Amino acid sequence: MRLGYFFALVISIISVVPGFAQEQYNHPFNHTQYAEFEGYLHVKGSEFHSGMKPFRVKQLNQSCAFDSIRSINHHKSKFSKTLVGRKLFRQSLLRVDSAKYQFFVDPVLNLEIGWDAINKERLTVNTKGLVFKGSIGKTVSFYTAFWENQATYMPYLNTWIDKYQVVPGEGRVKDFQFDNAMYRFLGVKVKGFDFSIAAGHVSYSPIKAVNFQLGHDKLFVGEGYRSMLLSDGAYNYPYLKISTNLWKFQYDFVFTQLQDTRLFSTFESGFKKKWASFHYLSVNIGKRVQVGLFEGVIFKGDSVGNGGFNWNYFNPVTLFRSVQYAYDGSGNNALAGINVKYVPFKKAAFYGQLAIDELDFTKFGQGGYIDQRLGWQVGFKIFDAFGIDRLYARLEYNGARPYTYSHESSLQSYTHYNQPLAHPLGANFHEFVGEVGYRWRDLRLSYRITFASVGRDSIGRNYGNDVYIPDTDAFLGAQSYGNSIGQGVKTSLTYQTLELAYVVNRASNLHLILGLRHRSSKNELSTEKNVYLFFGMRTTLRNLYHDF
Repeated sequence: MRLGYFFALVISIISVVPGFAQEQYNHPFNHTQYAEFEGYLHVKGSEFHSGMKPFRVKQLNQSCAFDSIRSINHHKSKFSKTLVGRKLFRQSLLRVDSAKYQFFVDPVLNLEIGWDAINKERLTVNTKGLVFKGSIGKTVSFYTAFWENQATYMPYLNTWIDKYQVVPGEGRVKDFQFDNAMYRFLGVKVKGFDFSIAAGHVSYSPIKAVNFQLGHDKLFVGEGYRSMLLSDGAYNYPYLKISTNLWKFQYDFVFTQLQDTRLFSTFESGFKKKWASFHYLSVNIGKRVQVGLFEGVIFKGDSVGNGGFNWNYFNPVTLFRSVQYAYDGSGNNALAGINVKYVPFKKAAFYGQLAIDELDFTKFGQGGYIDQRLGWQVGFKIFDAFGIDRLYARLEYNGARPYTYSHESSLQSYTHYNQPLAHPLGANFHEFVGEVGYRWRDLRLSYRITFASVGRDSIGRNYGNDVYIPDTDAFLGAQSYGNSIGQGVKTSLTYQTLELAYVVNRASNLHLILGLRHRSSKNELSTEKNVYLFFGMRTTLRNLYHDF
């Protein structure tokens, strides 16, 4: 009976919503996918605000021929025109598309088998799920996805997962022994992990200039492969997002609740909670420059009274630092930053970020004071590079001083679900990223390499790398001088990934992928190498950052 009431409510809403259905939901953020159309957003005179991701489909259609790009069809055979061929190559599994409403259903798959060339082990990923998305009239859209996974990983990832009890970006795990007939046939003998993921949002635009979203997902601020302000490397979180776009300005206010899965409160309330708010104001200056001002705060407010919920942080137009010092005696963790983009010519962009966690001007130049906590980024990306259609390239440098993003209370560090909210390396590092990609018809070739020099922490010593460790435990002291990037166990890290993909279905983002990953980590204590060759069928919906 309740299900009947639900469908009656949906039908009644559809019947009263006027106009043509328009896609107000987000297009899933994946770097490779976005490279197909992002070049059209980086042109002289473009008013599109590209600093906050993911983008709404309606926004993209207003700024470029997005529908045409995502519906390109290179399948011309007779079979591709049959019902089975259309569903396999061009259309969603289930598709209802009318003037007043839309509804789409697609599978989520990641069926992968690979070979760990160093340890001579066979590895697999088995992901299965569904995506539901749709629109009701001009103003309301929804998107929801869920999938469950069983996966095995290379040794360095196993060690990381065992320590933090989450798969990077994908949620909490339980051990899974691959001892059934299928995995014995495949030759999988190593320990695996079982985990599940859910994501979704409802998007509502009462007028063209305003959008409200209530969701459970993650956001990204910036133009780079990494973000030093807010990245999508951690797990999903619930959020309320309000976006306004007027003239040359776009303003995004995000309010969310994060979790620390290392700290358990009670059975009823679950893990320790912390609230977070983020402001991002983007403005177009002239025809080539876009500047975004970012501000965020992490503050405690769990269900058992460990810290109070401060409603001042829910004010969408205030300055967090002012609230922190004027109203909040707890010293909650605030982060400020700037995101800049400059378009030198069509389909190219220089970009950069500066993240300010702490900055004491009175102690500038006094030998590495601990509270000069900064993160930064400088990069360049180009689409249709060297006059070659669909050739994409990026070069990027990132860095963060020791103890950036950490706090005197681990519950207020700039983290969620045992992972950093900014760069996956945490802090105390330099990193260079190089990337190139090419698309010909339905084939995609991509290569990415990262070089990093990281000052790792050691047992009992906090050198400023792990942002969860309280900064009061700094190895030189809480108010120390002499801190520098690379202090601690200096580690050289190289990560390369090469992928050749065939786009099976653009509507569902289903690909066949052949790939190679290589990782090398060296320091005075150990040397570790990983080589992984794999083949799979993957629905590309998100970014997975295993390059740390």
